[in-house]
Amino acid sequence: MSPENQRPREEAMEKIENHIIEKKLKPDDKLPSERAMCTMWNLNRTTLRSAIRQLVLEGKIYSKNGSGTYVSRKKLMKNLQDVEGFYETAWKAGREVSTKVVAVELYETTKSIGKKMELPLGHKLLRVARIRLLEGRPVMYETSYLDYQRFPKLEMHITENASLYEILKKEYGLDITGGREVLSIAYCDEKEAQDLSVSKGEPVISQSGVAVDENGKVFEYFKSITRSEYVCFASELQRL
Repeated sequence: MSPENQRPREEAMEKIENHIIEKKLKPDDKLPSERAMCTMWNLNRTTLRSAIRQLVLEGKIYSKNGSGTYVSRKKLMKNLQDVEGFYETAWKAGREVSTKVVAVELYETTKSIGKKMELPLGHKLLRVARIRLLEGRPVMYETSYLDYQRFPKLEMHITENASLYEILKKEYGLDITGGREVLSIAYCDEKEAQDLSVSKGEPVISQSGVAVDENGKVFEYFKSITRSEYVCFASELQRL
C-alpha cells in the first residue's frame, strides 16, 4: 500500500517506528516532543496522538505524564500455562523485578470470594495487595486472598522482595499444580491510575482466577490489572 493510500494514523506510526530505527534509539531513550514530530512529518496533533496511543498499546513506546514519550523495553512474556508467579517469571527472564507491599490484612470471606474458593461465608483469609515493578516502573497491581486457617501467621513471612509462592512452598509445604483464570480488558479508575502511574481511563489487562494444590483444592483467589505495554500473556498450543 502506497503512503498516500495509508490511513493517517498508520502513516504516523510508521514514521515514529522508522525514526526509532534510523536514530538507533535504545529502550528508555526519549522521542522528540509532539510539536517537533508534527513539524518533522507535517502531521496534525490529533493524528500523532492517535498513533502514539496505538504504539503504546502495542508496547513499542511508553509515555510519562508531563515528561514525554520513550522507547519501550521488550515486553515480559507470561505463559498462561505456567504456575509460576510474576516474581519468578521476571527473575528467570533476567529482568529487574521488585515489589511494593500495599496491604497485608485479615479479611473475612464474602459470598463472591467464598464461591470461588469453595469456603464458607466469614472464613478467615489473608488479603495481600502488591504493586509489581519492572526496572523500577509499576506494571501490575495484584491482590491475593489466601486461606489463613491453612497458612497461619503467613503475614510474618511476607516481605517486599520475596515470592509469595516460594514462601508457601518453603514454609507450608504447598505444591502448586495449576489453576483457572480469566483475562479481559479493563480501564483504570482514578485510584488504579495513580498506583500504576498512568492516566485515568488507560486500558489495562484484567486478570482473575484461583490457584490449586496437588489435591485440586483452591488455596488462593487473585485479581490483578497489568500495563499491556510492559507485559503480555501467551498460551502454548500443542498438536495432539
